[in-house]
This record gives sequence, C-alpha cells and structure tokens, in this order.
Amino acid sequence: MPEPCVIEQTTYCGLRVVLLENDLLRVVIAPEAGGRVWQIVYKPKAANLLWNNPGVPLSRPVPGSPYDDVWSGGWDELFPNDEEAKINDQDYPDHGELWSGNWDYAPFSADGEAGVRLSFLTPISGFEVEKSITISRQGQIRFQYRFTNNGPCPFPFLWKLHPAFSVTAAHRVDFPQMQVVLEPRFPGTLGHAPLQFAWPYARTGDREIDLRTVPPAARRELYFFYGTQMASGWCAVTDTSNQVSCGLRFDPKVFSSCWLFASYGGWRDYNVAVLEPCTGYPLNFDAMRESGRHRTLAPGETLSTDVLFAVQAGIGSVGHMDEEGKMVEEPAATLG
Repeated sequence: MPEPCVIEQTTYCGLRVVLLENDLLRVVIAPEAGGRVWQIVYKPKAANLLWNNPGVPLSRPVPGSPYDDVWSGGWDELFPNDEEAKINDQDYPDHGELWSGNWDYAPFSADGEAGVRLSFLTPISGFEVEKSITISRQGQIRFQYRFTNNGPCPFPFLWKLHPAFSVTAAHRVDFPQMQVVLEPRFPGTLGHAPLQFAWPYARTGDREIDLRTVPPAARRELYFFYGTQMASGWCAVTDTSNQVSCGLRFDPKVFSSCWLFASYGGWRDYNVAVLEPCTGYPLNFDAMRESGRHRTLAPGETLSTDVLFAVQAGIGSVGHMDEEGKMVEEPAATLG
C-alpha cells in the first residue's frame, strides 16, 4: 500500500482544510471549524462514515452560538461542559469552548504515516489543548489528546468525544456489556422504559426495543442515554448492507461512560447516531459534580490519552474491539 500523503487545501466551503489519505481512507480536517474531522470516507465503498448536516454547511462557528442551530456534523469535541454551565464562577457557552475555536495546525508525514497536529488555547478556562490525528497504512486513525490546566485553580470539567455517524435502517449500533441510564429531562422514544436497564434491550410497556437496531426514519424515533459500567472501552457502528464496521477504542479509565444521541428521523428529520465517549455524566454540570462523576485537573496538571478509530470490512456486527482496533463479529444467537 502506498504511503499516506498530506494535502492542504484552501477552497472547501471557503475554509482551510487538511486531507489525510491512503488507499482505504480519506480524512478531511477543518482546523478553523473547531478542529473538527469533517469527513472520514471509506474509499472502497465510497462511503462517508460521518454525518454531515445537509442543511448546515461547514463553516467557522461564532463562539456562543446555540450549538444545535449551527451543528454541521462531523466529529468535534466538547469541553469543559455540555449544556451551558457555570464553572469556578465563570459562564461557559452551550457545548463548551472547543467546537467553535479556530485551531492552529501543522501537517506532518514520516515513517509511512501522515497526520496533523492541532492546538488551541481555550479563551475562558485557559486550557492548552493539543490533538494529533494520524492515519496509518492499515487505514486506522489515531487520535492523541493532551489537556493542560494553565489556570491558577483546580478545574472541574466534562470532556466528550462527539463523532456523528451517518446511519440508515441497514445500520446497527454496538456497545460492550453495560448499564443504560436514561436522562429524565430528554426521554424521547424511551420515555416509558425504566430509568436504568442492561444494554441492549429497553422495555416500554409491552414493546421490547433492541437498541442495536436502527429503525426506519419514518418511525421518527429518538434515543438519548448514558452508557455506564462498561465492560470494555469501545463502541461501533456497522452498515450491514455492505458489511463495513467502524469503531472507537478508548481508555475507560479516562472515558468512564459512553453516551448515545440518536435521531432516527425523530429530531429535525435527522438520521444520525452520535456515539460519545465521555469523562462523566449527566449533561447538567452541577448534577455531574454533585454526584462526583466529573474530572478535575490541578494547576499545571495534564491529562493525556489516545483514541483509536478503525474501519473493518466483512462483518455484520461488532461483539468486541481489541486494543489494536480489530473488531470481532458478535456470535450468532444459539437456541437453548
């Protein structure tokens, strides 16, 4: 396989972007639009794995904008909060400081890999945030993150990955064994289910919902929950029509939960599943802090972690994803 290459462009939606590409993947990164990964295209199937909002083009966000109204899709990150919050007597905007930032960046290529290093100094919390995105010959993408507290005080926070996946009724969503915790403020389709239950089945009245299955958009379903007590640190999405799976492998000591926001036609007619490894829950910052599920960095302290994104063809589901990114198909159910 040829070595990956880096191509810098200046014309995509009027923004500078960086392309990382090899025979399997094309990755489009927009530093000026919150440092987001705009597209991950699996080239053998010409499939963009990420969801791009058809009604909101890629643009440079205005800090303080309502996130939902300007969400263009792709993969961004949320820090230090989800919904608006007050932290250490400072007000933080909807979905935090990172997604609307103009990140510095520097592409690189060495030893058969290509990538881009991005950095951003958060304007309110004063954190130095660094993110390296590297594509390998095998078609995997490695994300390396560093958060450093440059402020004078201990800083409590939430940090969440926010990749939005394009889905259809041919897709399925997989997690390891875990406990599902619903958010009472946003019940969606699961409003009559217990507030906690074991993945993957939710019972609402006399109906049992297999949450792995993506329903047709015409049913207008909406799911939102926190995945907790995870048996392993991974999550995955599979297109069963072409047997292409993509998954994230992460450190569960850093990301102790994984949220799911999924609109299957049920919110603004979007058909999207956002799988969100997160340092805590719930989304209300005060409730998260009161429950002790937040993270804190002392002045000068750094949090570093790696996340692996992998694409694999030839399987129709994901029962496990190992630390090297290899996904194993979920065993077929057997009759007792």
